[in-house]
This record gives sequence, structure tokens and C-alpha cells, in this order.
Amino acid sequence: MATDKMLCFLGTQDIPVIQDQPKFVVDLLESNVLLYGVSMSGKTNLIKLLITILHKQYREDKEQIFILDFDGALAEFEPLPLVAAYFDNANEEYVKRVFKLMEDQLKDNIKQLRGKNYRAVAEDQPIHTTLFIDNVNAFLDEPRYGAYQEKLAKLCRDGLSKGITVVMTASSTKGITPFMNSFKQKIALELPQDSYLEIFNHKVIPMGNNPGHGFANVTVNTADSAATYPMQMAYELQLNVADNIAELNFQANISKYFQGRTVKKYKRFPEILTETLYNEFAVESGERFEATANLVSVGLDYTECKPVKVNYTTTKCIAIYGKKESGKTNLLKLLLKGFINDPIYNFVFFDDGRGQLEKISDQVTPSRKKYISVHEETTLMYKDKEKNSSTSLKEVVSKLSPMQLFIKYIHEQYMDLNRVRRLTNPVLSEIYGTGIVLPSQAEEFEKRNTVFVLQSKFLYVNSIASKDFMEVILPSLVARAEEMNWIFIFTDVKSISDSEPRENFHTTVGTAFLLDNIAEFVSERGRKSIFGAMDVKSLQEEYALCEQGDGYYYSIEKDDLKKIKFIKEQEEE
Repeated sequence: MATDKMLCFLGTQDIPVIQDQPKFVVDLLESNVLLYGVSMSGKTNLIKLLITILHKQYREDKEQIFILDFDGALAEFEPLPLVAAYFDNANEEYVKRVFKLMEDQLKDNIKQLRGKNYRAVAEDQPIHTTLFIDNVNAFLDEPRYGAYQEKLAKLCRDGLSKGITVVMTASSTKGITPFMNSFKQKIALELPQDSYLEIFNHKVIPMGNNPGHGFANVTVNTADSAATYPMQMAYELQLNVADNIAELNFQANISKYFQGRTVKKYKRFPEILTETLYNEFAVESGERFEATANLVSVGLDYTECKPVKVNYTTTKCIAIYGKKESGKTNLLKLLLKGFINDPIYNFVFFDDGRGQLEKISDQVTPSRKKYISVHEETTLMYKDKEKNSSTSLKEVVSKLSPMQLFIKYIHEQYMDLNRVRRLTNPVLSEIYGTGIVLPSQAEEFEKRNTVFVLQSKFLYVNSIASKDFMEVILPSLVARAEEMNWIFIFTDVKSISDSEPRENFHTTVGTAFLLDNIAEFVSERGRKSIFGAMDVKSLQEEYALCEQGDGYYYSIEKDDLKKIKFIKEQEEE
């Protein structure tokens, strides 16, 4: 059966003009509700009253409740069956998340209703949503939420006819004026006298400090008298007292009515998301933590609380961006967990003088790894065609850079680079000099299951070797990665100043992670990162600042950006 009224009995009014004291009732399909009052005047009691009434009158297939609590007085309601989300002001991301969810809900309702009013639809009526915002002044006064004031105004204006009702409390009229026309039902408890005039457009005689008492206009006429009266005027009001949800009788009724059923829940993440806590969230999606050579869990999506996983069967090249001590090493441990425990996989660690990959490298047996980090003297074979027409070779000792050593190892073990050119120049001649002959055993290996962990800053400097690697060698390797089962993980991506190597690198990467505030990061690096095409203003509006353990997952192929809470790897004892 479709819902065409949502009547909530909240108290009693005194209407002298008809000599009656009717029930004070609001219809949540008819009116948004705006409640004013100073501290301790009874505002929170009214929200509690509405929430308990909704639980008594509706079930999880008819109603869902979202709570933004800027006063911190409504936390006890989070476990109730109809409360889809309870968020306070502790984490900015949750505030923004609610508005994203409400925006999506409004779009879905508009599509489902096909232009009709919510209460006029008899079949396929969307679930009704009530958004409670306790102390909206705190929201309006916070500069970081400025971009969301327009979203709130749109929700108040357009939501009611599409099945979304907004109930707000305010301690003063400051900043509320732009929203007032969207709130047919206004209630004012204890306030300065001039504020009543601003709210109701006429004067009243304040009742002083009398919690639960105040004034309200009438939106649902419950008077016994048939006489008409001006319903928009302010009439004295006494609110009922909300049920204590901790009482056994209330809890027993909730258990009886709902029998364990609830609306879809949007939970808050703990400050540190362990593997155990991840599983508690993921189990609702029928999933658990995974760390195999094909699939690894890295965290939870902030919007849907759903697991975010990297699928190595489709992702062969990963890039990690972030500031120092932002959690990049923790993420790398997650990404490598399944490979380290799988004996069929080999590792190539390309580090630099900082030695940041040493601890991870130590977890792999020597027979399964190659670790490159410093300059080394190496014997090379040299052929001087001008001085000697014979095919004899001469040994030369040369001190090779880590980048040269890394490319040499790739050439010897993974891909014969004699066939790779940049423009018309053989890359080996550019990197090691004309006449240097480097043998390759790459063709002898049919398949080498290998993870390349690339941490070195030498990848991003403006040198011949790094340019050749980014422009031609890396794309050639990634092109064969699926066939040969190679995985490439760039663990600390730096800016690449030269545009051609940068663009080649960006087109090679399939998945990117960012452990930083994305709007600031894009603003600072501009187009020199894989996120550079994104709009800074849009990112500022959509995403809050990162808390500990936060970051972003970006699927380049799907153009899918998600803010996530990363799993925290436990430190080994």
C-alpha cells in the first residue's frame, strides 16, 4: 500500500481564536520541519520524539532515517532499525557523504516517480527518507561545508515532493533565511523576542525558560471546531516528552516489531581499520579479506562501505602517490601479501639509496628476488667497429647507475631490448654507449611470474635511461605482462617534468592510489600526475580532507575514483 500521509503527533497547541486545544500534528509528506530554540529548550527532545514515532508507525520497507548530529546528543539512536546512518562532526568525510547519498537518493526517486508527486504514486513507491540535522547553525558556520549549503537548499526545496523530508534544529535564525521558504512547518521554543517576528512575521509574548514550550504554526488542522483560522500564525505549543529508548519496554517492542530487520546501514569506520574490522564490514557484502596472487583486499569504499580489491588478472601496472609517512609502505605490504606467500612468484626490487624496500625484500628468499639500489662496477663487452673489423669483443669495466643496472637485468632476464628502439635509435646504445654488447637470456624463459616493485627516484629524473624506460621499455613490458604474468608496482611516484615520458607512463598505468588530500594534490602537481585531468573545484566539493588511513583508489580504465579507508597491516613482532 502506498503512503500518502505520514502523520506524527508531537504535542498540544492552544488556539484561542477557536477556543480549542487540538493535537499538534505534522505530516512529513506535507512539510519539512524547522525547529528553533536556545540550548536546553527542548530541541533535541523533539528530534527524539519524531524518531521514536517513526519507529512505532513504520517498518524498514517504508522509512529510513539519516542523522547529522552537530550537537552530539543523538548517538544512542544509531543502532535503531530505521536509522540508516548516524554521523557526527568528528570526520568531515561523513558529513559530505550524507549529502552525496541524499543527492543520489533524490535522483533515484525522481527517476522512479517519473515526474509524479511521491504521495500520488500507488505502486513502486520509493522508501521514504527523513534527514535530521541537529544544530544546523554549526553546519552553516563551518567554511569547509560552504559548497554543501547549495545542496542542502536543493534538497529542502525539491526533496519533499519526491519522498525526502528534512527536519532541522537551529539555535538562532542566523544564516537560516535562504532556507525558510522550504519549511512550511516552523516551531520556535525559547528565543530572543525579535526572532519570533523573523520566523512567523508577527509578534508573540515569549514564555521564558520553559523547556518543551514554545510556538508553532499549523500545517495539519486537528481542531474539533469547524471554524477556520489563520494557520500560519504562531500558536502556543507544548511538546510531548520522547520515549526513553533505553527502557526495556521500548526495546522489547522494537524487537517484536522489526524482528532483527533493518534498513541498509551506512556505518562509520574506526580510526584504524584492521583486517578483523574489515571483515566485520565486508561480511555484509558476502565477502572477506583476501590476499592471493590474483586478488587482494586493500580497504573499504567510504560511500557504500563496500570492499575495494585489486584484481591482478586485469591490473598489471599500479602507481602509488603520496607524501612521506602517509601510509604508502603499508599499502605496498597489502598489495604484495599474496605474492610473498606464493612460492611461484619472483621479485625484482628497484630501490635507491634510501633503502626503503629492504625490509620487504628481506621477507623473500634470495632465490626468488633481485635487489637493485646502488651504483655498481660491472664488466661489459665492447666492440669497436672502427678499429677492428673482426668480431672479437673487448672487456671494459664501467660503473653503472642503478637505472642502468635495472634495465640491464630486464634485458638479460625478461625482454631482449636489442629489438626496442626510441625513434630510430636502439635504446641499449643510448643507455650504455655505442659498441656495448649485452647478451640476453630472455628468450630462454617461456614465462616468469614476477612482481616488479619500483621505488627508485631515478625513474623520474631527466636522464636518457629513465626517459627510454618510461617511453619505450615500460610500455613494451606491460604489453606482454598478461602473457608473461608480470606485475609492476610503482610505490612512490614522483613528478615527471618531461611531457612525453609522463604521458607514456600515464597510459601504461591501470590502477592508481593516492594517499593525500586529492584536491590539494591535483592543485600542486597539475597535469604532472595521473589525476591531473580532474577539476580541483569539483574535488574540493566532493571530498573532505583525509583522516589517518584514508586515501583514493582510481581505476583508469573505468575512470572510477573512490575514497577509501585502507586496511592497516599489523606490524610484525
